[in-house]
Amino acid sequence: MSDFYETGFEPEQPPKKNKSWLIGCGAALLVIGCVVVFVLIGGFAGLLAMFGDESEGLSVSVSSPSSGVDVGETFDLQVTVSNTGSQNLTVSTIQLPAALVDYAALMDISPPAVEGRSSSGQIDYQFDLTIAPNGQETIRFVFEARQAAEVDGTINVAAGAQTVSNPLSLVILTPTVATEPPDLDLGGGTADVIPYRSVVQIVAIVEMEGRRVEGWTGSGTIISEDGLILTNAHVILSDRYYEVVDLVVAITVAQDQPPQQMFFADVIQADAGLDLAVIKVRSDLNGSPANFDSLGIEPVPLGNSDDLQLGDEIVIIGYPGIGGETITLTRGEVSGFTAEQPYGNRAYIKTSATIAGGNSGGLAATTTGRIIGVPTQVGSGDLEDMIVDCRPLADTNRDGAIDEGDNCVPTGGFINALRPIQLAVPLINAAKDGQIAIEGHSQPEQHSEFEPEGNVILNEGFDNNSNNWALFEDEEGLIDIFNSMLVFEINAEQIIYWSTLPGQYESLIMAAEPQIINPAGDGDFGFVCGYEDADNFTALEISEDGYYSIWKYENDEYISLVEWTYAEEVASGGPYTLAAYCGPDRLALAVNDTLLAETVDSNYQTGRVGLAAGCWETPNFKVGFENFYIFEP
Repeated sequence: MSDFYETGFEPEQPPKKNKSWLIGCGAALLVIGCVVVFVLIGGFAGLLAMFGDESEGLSVSVSSPSSGVDVGETFDLQVTVSNTGSQNLTVSTIQLPAALVDYAALMDISPPAVEGRSSSGQIDYQFDLTIAPNGQETIRFVFEARQAAEVDGTINVAAGAQTVSNPLSLVILTPTVATEPPDLDLGGGTADVIPYRSVVQIVAIVEMEGRRVEGWTGSGTIISEDGLILTNAHVILSDRYYEVVDLVVAITVAQDQPPQQMFFADVIQADAGLDLAVIKVRSDLNGSPANFDSLGIEPVPLGNSDDLQLGDEIVIIGYPGIGGETITLTRGEVSGFTAEQPYGNRAYIKTSATIAGGNSGGLAATTTGRIIGVPTQVGSGDLEDMIVDCRPLADTNRDGAIDEGDNCVPTGGFINALRPIQLAVPLINAAKDGQIAIEGHSQPEQHSEFEPEGNVILNEGFDNNSNNWALFEDEEGLIDIFNSMLVFEINAEQIIYWSTLPGQYESLIMAAEPQIINPAGDGDFGFVCGYEDADNFTALEISEDGYYSIWKYENDEYISLVEWTYAEEVASGGPYTLAAYCGPDRLALAVNDTLLAETVDSNYQTGRVGLAAGCWETPNFKVGFENFYIFEP
């Protein structure tokens, strides 16, 4: 290749920028320690408690909840059998107290066993489990507490002629929420029931570096006795940065306690355009049947959002995500309505309440406890300005730090918009009928047409480097001219390369035809303009995975002008003709004559222009640009 020092144009700095992703440990809004731990009330008593008799060759220890468990809660009883002798040992029977099975339902045994009742009031579980000398096996019984009681008895383990007995003491409690006052004053002079128990916290479990961790949280509202939950689509769907691999539902057990993670859930209905979704509990955290209705939680009845008037009092209930772990109630009034096509004049309900972002997906209700809306962080039109705070989760600018310079993601922040319940009714009815429909991008934006026009001041066919493009090569990649293309080859992750032309441009239109030579799956590519140096320039890009964005560096600070947004026109995979307008009056990006994004940067500066490409998490991305044009508008 030809080195850029030989072209007659020498960049001030190497034309690349490191964009390290630090989205693992240390991200304040991810789970501390990057470990997902599900804690049942009481937990287990540390290490396995060793107690009881010990016969030659047979040793038994028992692990059970060290404190009380609540009705409706699942818990483990583990019996660990060790062979301390010199011959094989075969476990034939484990006996549990009959009272345990009377007050708690057995959900699972591992390894499997045959159940029977003995004359001594014990429950027999027959095994044929052989343990070698110095070996050990753990038998796991999974129960669900069904009735308040104190269970005292013994656990007997028989192997051959030997039997070892261990005491068992367990307390099953009535949940504390049952003793709380059922009525609270909502305001307005009447004491109405606040359906706080019907509001849940939803935890999105995401894939990160091959591990499953808690990504973000949102809120939801129980709308059926069998565990249907209404929430926002962005709470439960994957985004560009993270794949949601499962959902955990945490149940409200008391007003002054954090929610308890109890269930896994599946997405039944989702519409990203509406930003509404319905999920349903699938199982408890041990994989056993959910038995959701045993919790006795009343579903929230649906109201009529079309009846709302300016000044009507509403209450918002959810988990804030910031500033506390317990459920939060916020009062407000209906302050207006916002139209959006094709949803009509009440596409959004504006409220005077300032709602913490974790409430997104939660309950907006009348003072009589009927749901009339869903707090929604993803706004539209004039509502976009109502998100007054940004809580970054991922290193979206790829500068090596997670900070306020990164894009907002579905957590934190503050919101003032509600999606009316009337827009959710079709999804709710479909979910109740058992229909499954997940539309990640069901309502793509209606983009206008854009055709580059003006006086052509440069027509570059890349037959040679007569225009003095900045070319470059190092161990992480290269920029060079091959086969009538300006080629970017990125061999390391978290890097962006650019190549600019000599000269200064104030307002111009650029167009080019990118060709992906070696895909990476999440590579990004497009234009740079207003380039002063590596710390001051603007980029207008699309990505392989169907997104577009406009962003800039100003004094080495990343600023998102148009956040990464999905578009079917980009996701189609090409072939593309990209075009961009750069100037102090506006910035715009188009693909195949369709305008994707338009914004204004009041600080835009005259500078060099060119092309760029980068990698996110997957290296070895290669893209070439053909037929580059510059138009004078």
